[in-house]
This record gives sequence, structure tokens and C-alpha cells, in this order.
Amino acid sequence: MSDKFIPGGEAEFLSFANKFKYGVDTHGTLLGIPDALKTDFNTKLTAYTAAYHVAEAPNAGKLDREDRREKREALTKVIRKIKNAYIDADPLDVVTGQIRMDFGLPVGDSVYTGVPDPAEVVPFRLENGEYLHVIVKHPARPDRYNGAVASYKVGGNAPASHKELTNSKLLTRSREILTFEAADLGQTLYIALQWQNEKGRLGPPSPIQSHVIA
Repeated sequence: MSDKFIPGGEAEFLSFANKFKYGVDTHGTLLGIPDALKTDFNTKLTAYTAAYHVAEAPNAGKLDREDRREKREALTKVIRKIKNAYIDADPLDVVTGQIRMDFGLPVGDSVYTGVPDPAEVVPFRLENGEYLHVIVKHPARPDRYNGAVASYKVGGNAPASHKELTNSKLLTRSREILTFEAADLGQTLYIALQWQNEKGRLGPPSPIQSHVIA
């Protein structure tokens, strides 16, 4: 069974899942989605969101990432069930293109005409905030973009490529605060940003910047 509609990256998946929640909340009654299934979806979304933030913390370990993976799989099963039974099957013959878009699902190639993959590099700067806070500032997100995905790592040698930035976080505001642990004090944060559009597609990564956590 193809899950091409589900983004691969964790930040992108969380953004998609919240978009899907909007569709459930807005159209669930119209589509006849049972309350028990809505509750199951919301419970698993809450669990994945919590696991996502734990796994994205600078001091996260293998067990945290494994827990996030398990929570993601559980949430994906519920998303697939709703999509297959109440959207794709359309038993009540009420699903429109707009409804699919409200769930974050593709309608057809024509729907996304004029929404190219991001081509711009995100300009940004880093500033010290309060204790153990680093402020990320970048321009307001363009129309029909979800925000900027920050890829980063803390400490160690300077990364030779963006592939070494193994943590990620979706920034939806032009001024975001990253919070670190006491053990990170004096460590160097390495970070790069990429625009993400509403299709979950990423643009080119910015140059990697570094900043000492204070």
C-alpha cells in the first residue's frame, strides 16, 4: 500500500499530521467519521507530538527516537484508516477537492499548479536569548509555505555536510526560540534552515551557521 502522501521527514510529518487534524475537526461529521476513530486519531497525534519533541531535544538518545518511530507508526495507521475508509472511498459521496486539501492530501496535478518546490535559501541570524536560549530570526514565511525546517546538532566537530545535522524542528514564526539543557552550556550549535511548502517539499539548505549556547 502506497503512502506517498505521507512526508518522510519527522518535522514534515508532524506538520502534515496537524493539517490532517484540521480536516478531521472540520469535516469529520460530514464524512461520517465515528467519534471513537476521531478520539483515537487525536490521542495518537498527542502521543506522537510529545515523542517528537522529546526526540528532537539536543540530549535525546536512541530510545527516544525509537519511541518516536513507534508513535509515528501508530498514528500513520489511523491516518491511513481514515483516508481509505472515509476520504478515498467517499461512502457518502461528499468529498470535494477542497476537503482533500483541508486534510493535506493531494487532489490532482492541476491543484498544485503554480506551487513549485521552494527554490530560495532561507536567510537567518542567531542571537542569544535568556539562559540556554538561542533566538532564530528569519523572514516571514512566503504564502503557501508551512515554515522553515531547522536542521541542527549540538557540540562535536564542525559538520562537514548538512547530513550531519541529525535533529530537526519546524519553525513557523519569523522569531523562534530554541531551548537547550544545562549540559549544553558552552557547546556550539550548528544549524541550517530550509523552506518547506504546503506540499511538504523542502528547498535548498542555507549555509550552516554556528553559535555558542550561553
